[in-house]
Amino acid sequence: MSDSSNQKLNRRALLLGAVLLVGGAAALTRFVRKPGIAGAADPALTAEHFALLEQVCEVIIPTTDTPGAIVAGVPAFIRQMIEEWSSEDSRAELLGVLDAVEKFAWSRFGAAFVELTPERRFEVIKTLDAQRLAIQDPAYRKFKHLVLVGYYQSEIGATQELRFELVPGAWRSCVPLSEIGRASAV
Repeated sequence: MSDSSNQKLNRRALLLGAVLLVGGAAALTRFVRKPGIAGAADPALTAEHFALLEQVCEVIIPTTDTPGAIVAGVPAFIRQMIEEWSSEDSRAELLGVLDAVEKFAWSRFGAAFVELTPERRFEVIKTLDAQRLAIQDPAYRKFKHLVLVGYYQSEIGATQELRFELVPGAWRSCVPLSEIGRASAV
């Protein structure tokens, strides 16, 4: 092994040890990376589920004057999280959300979500969003959280949607929003 790979392994082992030392063992049981699953013969998302995921993410964060969720790689981020990090229960919850979107589209418009016009897709997500958030559905909230985290942690979300300044200027305690523009990423 090269020096850099030994250094990475040592750094990871050090961080894992530090987390365990301060009582993070309970937290680590929820998020365990499953090596060898990515690209397996039995992926967590079928091609149909992934196509549905792409369109749902694009409705939640559409392309406007800034790139949307698909361009930012949010569906791929969620697929990776489902395949490599989520528990079986979390995976079932997130797939249940996608199935609920599809079922609602069929009941409302008699067609699959991906076949609907953009206006009807928006109506499906808007209505489902209001219903699921009103009852505080934890699976739906987790799904929306993953979409937002995936977007705002992407390069596009952090640098084009939000304003990024490596070294911000002088401190001014009260500045009109019209002078600032977008919110800061850091």
